[in-house]
Amino acid sequence: MKEIAEFRIVEEHASRLLGPDEGKRLGTSVRALKIAVDDPRYERIGSLNRQLWKEHELFFAGWNIERHYSREELEAAKLFTLFITAAFEPVGEECGTVYDDSTACPLCGAGRIQRSDLILDLRRVPMSKDVARTIADEWMVSQRLAELLVDARMTGFELRPVRHKAYYREDPIDFARVPTGWELLRRAEEAGVSTATWDYWVWLNRPEQKLLAERATEEYVQMMERRDLRRPKVLPVWHQLAVTSPAVRMVPPTRFGVHPFDEDPEGRYCCPLGHVGGLNLLSELWILRTTAGESDITQTENLVGCRRGVLVPRPLLLVSPRLWRLLRAEKVKGYKVEIAHLV
Repeated sequence: MKEIAEFRIVEEHASRLLGPDEGKRLGTSVRALKIAVDDPRYERIGSLNRQLWKEHELFFAGWNIERHYSREELEAAKLFTLFITAAFEPVGEECGTVYDDSTACPLCGAGRIQRSDLILDLRRVPMSKDVARTIADEWMVSQRLAELLVDARMTGFELRPVRHKAYYREDPIDFARVPTGWELLRRAEEAGVSTATWDYWVWLNRPEQKLLAERATEEYVQMMERRDLRRPKVLPVWHQLAVTSPAVRMVPPTRFGVHPFDEDPEGRYCCPLGHVGGLNLLSELWILRTTAGESDITQTENLVGCRRGVLVPRPLLLVSPRLWRLLRAEKVKGYKVEIAHLV
C-alpha cells in the first residue's frame, strides 16, 4: 500500500518548503502539492504548520490522503471501507426531510432519527454517478445499482424511496388514483411484492414495469395539473441506502484527528460518551472481528465528524469483497474504497 497526501499550501508560506515551480498553483493564494507520506518533506509540512499555528497562521488550508493498493492486496482483503465521492447539496434537512433530535446525544448530536422519506432536490444529484451522498451523508443509489444489488442478493440494507422536493411537496404519487396505476398494483400483487416494503420501489422501476409506471405518473401529473396548473420535470429514480445489519466497532490502531499532524489529544471533537471518535478519519479502518458479521453492507457503530449547521456525526460504510467485485465489474461510478482490517 502506498499513501499519497495532497495539501493546499498557503502561497504566502510556500517558499519555506517548495521551489517556485513545485506544486500546482490554484489562483494566487494557494498551491496544491501531492507528496508521498514516506517523503522526508511530509514531516516538515507538519512541523511548519505547528510553528505557524503558534503565530495564528496556517501552512496548509486543506488536505487529503489517498491510499493505493496492489491487485494482490485488494484480492486478499476481507473487508472494504467505501467512501462515496459524489457529493451534493442541499441536504435533506433543507428540503423538508423530517428528523427527530429528541433522542440525540446532547453533547455530540449523534443519534437523530429520520422520521420521513428522504426529500431532496434531485436536480442537483450528479447524474453520471450510480452512488451519491449529500454533504450530510445521506446515501443514495441509482435505479441501475439498486437492480444490481437486488439481483445479486446482497444483504444488510434496505432501499427506500427518495422524493423530489418540488414534485412531492404536497402529496406522494398515489397510483390507486389513476387507471394505469390500478394495473400496476394488480401486477405487484400477482408478483407477491408488497407496496409497503422497500423492494417494491426497485420492482416498480424495472424495465418490465417502467413504461406503465411512467404512464401512471403522467396520468397523476395531469390530474394534479388541473388543480395547480404546473408540470414537474421528469427526473431519474434514486433510492436511499439504509443499512439494517448490526453495526461494527472501530478499534485501535484506527486513528482520528483534525488533520494528519493533529490527532486532537485534548479530545475537542471526541464525544465523552463514546459516540464520536474524532473529527476526521486519519488512517485505514480497523474493525473488531467479533462485530463484523456476514452482511455485504455494514456501517460503524462509532461515528466521525461533528454537529455543525446541517452537518452531523456520521457512520462509515463498509462492504464485503463480494460487493466490491460487483461494483468493479459493473463499473459503478461515484465511490472509492480502502482496505479495512479485522482484529
